[in-house]
Amino acid sequence: MSKVSALQASLEKTSGKLPASVQLPAPAASAALPQVRNSYKAPSREGKIHIGAYLHPDFKRSLRLVQAQTGEDVQTLIVRALNNLFSAHNVPVVDQV
Repeated sequence: MSKVSALQASLEKTSGKLPASVQLPAPAASAALPQVRNSYKAPSREGKIHIGAYLHPDFKRSLRLVQAQTGEDVQTLIVRALNNLFSAHNVPVVDQV
């Protein structure tokens, strides 16, 4: 046994890991288990959905400037902007935040 092999065997023995040459079978039972998702939802999000978009960073910068000027939160600003869009296209406006 070479020095490297002896060192590797010693490391595997002390770390509790199996040697790389030993292959364990894949657990078949875990593949059959359903994926469990975290079902917790904050009370403030009940009855609401997330609407998002990937935009140029300048949109965020401008939105933050308006937020600083008005003192309103981002959600309120987006609601107002969407309602302005809805009014411009003659579709029902949503009056809930």
